[in-house]
Amino acid sequence: MKKIVLLLLLFNLFSFSLEAQKAKIEFATTKHDFGNINEADGEASYTFTFKNAGNAPLVIQNVEASCGCTSPEWTKEPVLPGKSGKVKATFDPSGRLSYFDKKLTVTSNAENSKVELTIVGNVVAKVLTTEEQYPVTIEQLRLKSNTIEMYRILSTGTKTENLEVLNTGTTPVIINFENVPEHISLKADPVSLPAGTKGTIKCTYNALKKKDFGQVSDDITLRVKSSKITLKVTANIAEDFSNLTPAELEKAPVLKTETTNYQFNKIKSGSKVTGTFEIKNEGKSDLIIHKITNACDCVKSTIGTNTIKPGKTTTVSLELTADETGEKFYGTTLITNAPQQQQFTLYMIGTVE
Repeated sequence: MKKIVLLLLLFNLFSFSLEAQKAKIEFATTKHDFGNINEADGEASYTFTFKNAGNAPLVIQNVEASCGCTSPEWTKEPVLPGKSGKVKATFDPSGRLSYFDKKLTVTSNAENSKVELTIVGNVVAKVLTTEEQYPVTIEQLRLKSNTIEMYRILSTGTKTENLEVLNTGTTPVIINFENVPEHISLKADPVSLPAGTKGTIKCTYNALKKKDFGQVSDDITLRVKSSKITLKVTANIAEDFSNLTPAELEKAPVLKTETTNYQFNKIKSGSKVTGTFEIKNEGKSDLIIHKITNACDCVKSTIGTNTIKPGKTTTVSLELTADETGEKFYGTTLITNAPQQQQFTLYMIGTVE
């Protein structure tokens, strides 16, 4: 009986000894405040230090950041009792103006197996130079862009957008416009821009006169003295259904298709493949395909008919000439007169080897 009691005592002591062999991670600090970070200065880093306060080797298994803007690095080899290691956090401030609060979760074999670290700070906007603010130049005139974007505009509407310009010269400058289409009106304000001052190019777009749908663009010549550059005006024109009555909407065309994707699996670069889609009008009035736009010049589209009667179908064929290799996703958009499917996209999906 005494031998059994002795054995039990020895076993318990041995078990206690094994259980006592544990690592313990202790950080000098678990939070760092960067204060203000200039966006222009790029990435900011801070290194957290820790000590293994346990009596067994410490292994950091993973460090997970709460945001893709934060990249962690850490000591990979085991940290012996009494020794130290590091966890480095690198924050990317690009496009992340204002205050930030990011977490890093450290997972290890320590008895306190998860520890949360925090980095905070405030990203201050980059101060742009004149050249960066106005990157387009013609003579002494600088423009914020060579494109005026009208964005979405209804087919019956008009819209005005302004483009800021700056005269960096020592004499006034007069802006002239050439090859301006009927649906666009351009005006420089002021007409004669004094030296060292800012002005605007006022662009008014009349979608009714354009008589088109979807993404469209026009090239206009901007002239200062004898120098010329191309000014592009873009718009996304959507059909105006705002005046339709409930009864008219009930009778509107409805576009249906069994699938929007054509999977071509694997093909060789330079080879061709054709995907066919059946388009049906399940509405009560004619379905009109105003326009078909391909996201890539490598896709050619054909359609059986642009006007589909109620209950009837037509076929859209997309012929792809494979160019670049890799996993590919080609979109072709149908611009229609269906209120619920004004823009309907078909896809060619597969791998080009």
